[in-house]
Amino acid sequence: MFDKNQFKEAFRSWVQRNPMASEQEALGFCQANIPPSCIVSHYWLIEQSVHWFKWIHQTRAMDDPFFESDDLSEARKFVC
Repeated sequence: MFDKNQFKEAFRSWVQRNPMASEQEALGFCQANIPPSCIVSHYWLIEQSVHWFKWIHQTRAMDDPFFESDDLSEARKFVC
């Protein structure tokens, strides 16, 4: 049986250990750690986790002027 609380704790730990991870990597973590038979019924958990991940990165960017998320660094490529 899939334990969503155990997943949330594992995801939180993963985010702390991987501060420069991308949103795609966070999504990959979710897909790899939720059993395929539970993906549909726990899709909300994937969405919630990825949104939390994005919020963490936005908050970190505001608190740390030297932190640059992948989204921001990608956007800078197109600025003249």
